[in-house]
This record gives sequence, structure tokens and C-alpha cells, in this order.
Amino acid sequence: MKNFTLAIIIGLLINTLSCYSQTEKESINDSWKQFTGDIKDAEKVDFNDKSWQTVNLPHTWNAVDAYTEKKYYRGIGWYHKNLNLTQKHLGKKIFIHFEGVFLKADVYVNGKFVGEHKGGYTAFSFDISNFVSIPGNNTIAVKVDSSKDLNLPPISGDYTMFGGIYRDVYLISTNEVHFDKMNFGSSGVFIETPLVNDNAVTVKVRGSISNQSNENKNLIIISKVIDKSGAVITEIKSKLKLAAGANGNFEQLSKEIKNPNLWSTDNPYLYTVETSVLSDDKSKTAFDFMNQPLGFRWLSFNADTGFSLNGKYLKLIGAARHQDYMGLGNALDNDLQRRDVELLKAMGGNFIRVSHYPQDPTIVEMCDKLGILVWEETPLGNTFYDNEDLKATCVSSLKEMIRQNYNHPSIIIWGYMNEVGLATSKLADKEKKKEIYEITAKFAKELESVLRSEDKTRLSTMALNSGGTGYYKEYGFSSLPNTIGWNTYYGWYKGKFEDFGVFIDKVHKESPEINSIISEYGAGSDQRLHSLNPEQFDFSMEWQQLYHESYLNQIFSRKFIAGATVWNFIDFNAAGRQESTPRINNKGLLYNNRTPKDVYFLYQAWLVKNPMLHIASRDWLIRKGIQAEPNDTTVSQPVKIYSNIDKVELFLNGNSIGVHSIKNGFSVWDVPFTNGTNFLLAKGESANKIYEDALQIDFEIVPAILNQVKGKDFEIAVNVGSNCFFTDPINNVTWMPDQPYKSGGFGYVGGEIYRPVEGKIGHQSEVFQTRNVPLYQTFRYGLSDYKFDVADGEYEVELHFAGYGNKLSKSIYDVSESEEKGKETDQFNVFLNGTMALENFCPELQNGALNAVYKTFVVQAKNLKGLTILFEKLKGSPFINAIKVRRLN
Repeated sequence: MKNFTLAIIIGLLINTLSCYSQTEKESINDSWKQFTGDIKDAEKVDFNDKSWQTVNLPHTWNAVDAYTEKKYYRGIGWYHKNLNLTQKHLGKKIFIHFEGVFLKADVYVNGKFVGEHKGGYTAFSFDISNFVSIPGNNTIAVKVDSSKDLNLPPISGDYTMFGGIYRDVYLISTNEVHFDKMNFGSSGVFIETPLVNDNAVTVKVRGSISNQSNENKNLIIISKVIDKSGAVITEIKSKLKLAAGANGNFEQLSKEIKNPNLWSTDNPYLYTVETSVLSDDKSKTAFDFMNQPLGFRWLSFNADTGFSLNGKYLKLIGAARHQDYMGLGNALDNDLQRRDVELLKAMGGNFIRVSHYPQDPTIVEMCDKLGILVWEETPLGNTFYDNEDLKATCVSSLKEMIRQNYNHPSIIIWGYMNEVGLATSKLADKEKKKEIYEITAKFAKELESVLRSEDKTRLSTMALNSGGTGYYKEYGFSSLPNTIGWNTYYGWYKGKFEDFGVFIDKVHKESPEINSIISEYGAGSDQRLHSLNPEQFDFSMEWQQLYHESYLNQIFSRKFIAGATVWNFIDFNAAGRQESTPRINNKGLLYNNRTPKDVYFLYQAWLVKNPMLHIASRDWLIRKGIQAEPNDTTVSQPVKIYSNIDKVELFLNGNSIGVHSIKNGFSVWDVPFTNGTNFLLAKGESANKIYEDALQIDFEIVPAILNQVKGKDFEIAVNVGSNCFFTDPINNVTWMPDQPYKSGGFGYVGGEIYRPVEGKIGHQSEVFQTRNVPLYQTFRYGLSDYKFDVADGEYEVELHFAGYGNKLSKSIYDVSESEEKGKETDQFNVFLNGTMALENFCPELQNGALNAVYKTFVVQAKNLKGLTILFEKLKGSPFINAIKVRRLN
């Protein structure tokens, strides 16, 4: 009996103490049941979900199909979770906090509807105290809807909208008196620095507190500012009376703090603000407690002199970031999120555009710690129309974004629109276009007003397409925010590199009041494609490098450009895209698996302070080249080195091939490669220390006179109609660029490279039944012959085609639009050394449009006449995408 009584007393004591313990937050990511699709009564407690898959969060149902299909699943999915609440939760208020659910979430607890949240990129919380059993087992059901037709932002966008509960979920238990957990998904505490300079600062702490008890409360709020060593440098106290069931606001202002450590990109010094809520009585019972980051910094923009941080000029340079990872979709764990920020910092970046939507809170937390300034934006872009649900969600998402991230010193700019009006600009109906522009501009003013009322300490922005300067100015978009981001792709989608400078100089001259940031610039690249003569839109690694080399020079030479963010930091998933790597926008400085491309190191050469050098051929380790003269034992090709060291020496197989001065972060050597393995070593000296980089390149010399090769290992593959080498990464076969026929060698006779528009080589439509899409996106048409002056013998000849008819797309992500409506079907005969090989051949009709097909033939080369592939026109125009010739005996 005594033991039983003692147990009761101990239990009551534990329960009493638990009422006044601090807020507890724990992840509940494990062991959810998930079903993709809608299903009746799934919210009910007795629903049988045993057949559903078990998943851990974060999770998306598009981790596979978004990388393999243009039309990935967008619709409804369900999640279930068993939640056991114990004695420690007695007397507590219980909240469930979701960091991100795309796109709409309906939450049920024990079969009862708790609430809905609209918007896929911001956090939200629900008070489930009145829905749970304590102690006891509880069921959580979440209906997630990622459908396109929800009238929620983003309405459209050139990126994948992954569905699911793709960020962390937390259970939060608090005392009945606590910081407001229902304040747009935020902490309920907001920190400002009204005074900041080199000598002194002040701290303002404000927020709201909820009293969910049945008693009136007299409260003390204490905020302490704590430095890195743990020392309290100031303490602020205030009092608050709260009626039972009421919410109340508090605001505190510190005394001046002398000689602060300022937060900067080079010295991201973080203080902590520790805020406590206690009872104002003898017991001083602690009800709630919270830590928030604090950085002392001030910033300014000037339309002529750019950006300054803490009174010092700083060029903002970095990248925009999407959040997916192949195999995971957007459901990344926190370590992968942190890694991206670390890679940006290692590149020398001091600026990130968190685009086109708020991202995992870990991103901004890492920016605080590493010293990277942040532009964060809501997901309203491209398309807008007058819909109340759309507008309401845009407003709530803006408020959620700002309040949830308010206390991060790294954030300097809030954005609320990206290229809005881009879809409208394509409308033929002028009156309809005018109407939509006016509606959009009116709503932009509303968002600007909301933003400024939420946060008067930071700047506002929107990203505008460089092609829309006329209507942006006419309808007042460009005069609304404090800064304007310009999305520019001169030298990629249109124009020349130099047109970028012409454009931005014109903007600065005509609108000298605009604070300009280059919010997007970039060029696609495919590791399989390399060119000695790169062209615009050929997706070669070399054109991407030339693009960024030019842009960096133009950006840094104009002080009025406050900053720039590359589009994009990584190759990211865009399921609607086709191009050379379908489903992927490949403009990244890193591949999707976060391996840096060579061009990443150009940015290091410009931005990092420590000495670095990098032989920029990691993306091109397997090379081929044709002899200039028949007896040459080497073939020269360029090799680039990125470095910030003044002079660098390059060695080939132990022999120096010259010392070059580095200008604008790079220099290029003409390297005489030998057949086989070539070892490159680069050396540079800085501050009496030697820095080195080395790599191995495998090189194959193709003879100028093909009939000199009489062995069975002879093989030559040609990427017909292309300026690029194409290397299949699976079998390492390299296809040579197209070239005109020259006696003794190989090449085309007649015909033209296919160019859909001036300045672009090849088409952008996806080609099916092949892993080597780029090989079939370029072709030569109208040719009469293709010749190979090989030695006598028996050869296997592969002829590769992809019939295209009128299916080539104008749009980068819509194959339904026709580039050549009414085009005549191509039909032709093909002869190999005079023998009919393909009769009445029509790849489109016989194999289907945009399906790769290759035909293999065995042909005898006799009497030193080599191989001739002859094309005879019947209808339309003969064409071919690729040819491979391999000797059999």
C-alpha cells in the first residue's frame, strides 16, 4: 500500500513538473504509411492501410516519374501516421508542424478534420490539443493534393512541382502559456536591430504570447543577447498581463551595445537571443523559452555604385538554387541541404537566390553560419490571373515566408514575382493582354504593400525577363520594388554575349533610379558534348565556359550592377524540358549529383582568396583528334586552366609546354597530345608556396589518311550535322564532329546542318528509343554522299536516323507546338558502294516520328575506293544523324 501511494505521489509530481517544462520539439518523420492516389474514407480511424507502402519523411511520390516522364503524376496522395502520446504530454498543448507539403494539405487527427494549408513551400502548424488522446495512440491522416488546377501558386514554371510531404514534420508540446505557435508557421518572436554601426547597436525583440489556460496570467519576458563565448552582453525585461484564453503582444528594446562584432560574408559572427516567458510571482515558473539567431549588419543599395554591407562595397556574386536530387526528388535530408550551401561557399559565392520558392529552413540557417547573403522569394511566376484563391494564397505565402525567416541576418531581399507576365506577353489578343497586365500590376502593388508592412528593414524585388522591359515599364512593375532582378540569356537563347552589356547599360541609362541585380544568366551544358569550335546553343561544355567567362567580366566591369546569381547552381529537374538531357535543365555549375563542372572553378578563380588552380578538363577526359599531317605523332587541342595565381606552368608527360599569365581567371594552352595516356601537371607559385593540379587524359589520334589503318580495330563514328564530339559515357565511344569530305579522310558531300532558327544548331525535341538523345537532335539534310576513304576490307556500317516530320518543338518544353507544320515527308534511297541498302526509306513513317533507329550493314571496300554512302532523294530531303564504320576483317 505504501509503495502504491508513493507511486501516485511521484506520478502527480511528474505531471505537475511537466506542466512547467520547456517546449519540446521532436521530429515524427519515421514510419508513415503512404498511398499515391485518392481513396475514399482514408481519413477515418479504422481505415485499413496495411497495403500502403511504409516511408520515412521527407518523401515525394515523384522521385522516379519526374525524371523519366514529361507528364509526371500531379494529383492526390495520402499519408498516415500512428502517434503515441505518453504521460509526459499530459497538461500540454500539442501542435503538429509541417515544414513543407506540396501543394495543398488537409490534416485529420483521429478521424476529425483539423485544418487545411494552401501553398507548397512554406511551413504551417495546427493546434491538435483538442483532437488527441493523452496518454494513448492517435492517428494522423494527411491528404496531399498537388493537382495543377488548384488555382494555387505556382500556376506554371520551368521546374518540377514534386508532390508529397517532402520536408520534416515535428510534434511540438508546450505549456498552456507559450509563444504563439500559430503565427503563420513562425516562431512568434521577431528580432530587429534599430541601431547598427561600427561602434554601437541596439536590439528590438517583439512577439506574441498565447495564454491557453483558464487563468489570467502576469508574465515576465526576459530576452538575453549572448555572444559566441556564451557571455550575456545585455538583458531586456518587460511585463505582460494576459487574460485567460487571450493572446498578447510584447516589444522590448535594449540599451546600446558597444563595439559589436558585425556579421559579414567574411566574418559571419552570430549572437543568440534567448527569450523566456516566466510567471510574475515568487515562483518565477518558466513557461516557454526560445533561441533565435542574431547578426548585426546594415546594408545599402545605390543605383550607381551598387551594394554595400556595413558601409563597404561588396559585389554580390553567387547562384540561384533549385532543391532536387535525382532519386530523391525534392525530399532531401538536412545534410544534403547543408552540403549545397557549403559548395556555394567553397566556390567563393557570397549570394544565393533561393528560387523560385522558399526552401528548407536549413538553407537559410547555413547561410547565416557561412556568410552568404540571401534573396528569398515566393512561387508566383510566369502566369497570373484574377482569381481570389490564387491571390489569397500568394498573400499568405508572402507573409509566411517573411515571418518564418524574419530573424535570419543573411536575408537581405524578399521577392514576390518572377517573370510575371511572360506567358501573357505571348497572347495575340492585345486587349486581353492589356487587361491581364493591368490586373497583374495591380496585384503586384498589393504584394509590395504587404511586404513593406511585414518587414521595413529589408528590400523588395521581383525578377523580370530582359525581353519584357517595355511592358514592365509601361505598367509600372519595374518602379514598384526597391531592387530589380534581370533574367538575361544573351548568347544562349538569343543574341551574342556582348548584348548583355548593351542591354544592362541601356537599362541603367534609361532608368537610372533602378537598383539592378542580374538574377538569372546561364547556358546549358552536357558532359557528353565537347567542341573545338563551340556554338551558341550546342550544349557543349566549352560554350558554357565561354559564356560565363564573358559574363563575369561584363558584370565585374560595371559597378552599378549590385550583384548576380547564375542560373543555376545545379542541373535541376524540369520534367517538361527536352533539349539534350530530357527532364533536366542543365545550366548548372554542378551536375545534379553535386559534382562540380569545370566551369565551377572559373568562379573560384574569380572569387576565392586562397590560391587555387584547376585543369579544366575533368569534363573531357576521353578525347579524339585528327592528324593535321599524315606523319604527325601528336594532335594539338586546347586545354584551359582556371586559376587566381599570376603565372602557371603546364607539363605534359613530364615536359613543360609553357608558362602562361592568368587573366580573368584563366589561360589556354595548345597541348600536343600523343596517342594513348597523357599526363598533365599544372604548377603555380604564390607566397613562396607551390600549388599543383594533375589529371590524365586518354587520347586517340585519328589518321589523316584512313587507309593507313589496316587492322581489325579500326572504328570511326561521326556525329553528323554537329560541331561537337559526343562521347557515350557507358561504352566510351566518341563520335567525331561533322566535316566536309577531303581526299584520304572522311566527310560529307553537300547538304546543310539543320538549324531551326539562326544561331541554333539542332532541334530541342526529345528523341525516344535511345539513351544518346543529342546524337539524334542534330543532322545533315540534303546531302548527296558521305565518304570514308578506308583501306580495302570488310566493314560494318551503322546508319542512324530519327525521323522528325513536323513534330519539332518551338518551345523548350512543349513538343505539341510545331516548328514546321505542313513539311513534306522525307523519303529517300540509300546506297552503300553502289548497292541499294535502304529503299523508299522514310524514318518517320516506318519507325515513328522522333524515334531513334539505326540500320547495320556489312560492306566490302575494294580497289582502294573506300566506302561511299549515297543518298537519293525521292520526297522531301534525305538526311542522316550519325554514322559509324567498324572494320570486321
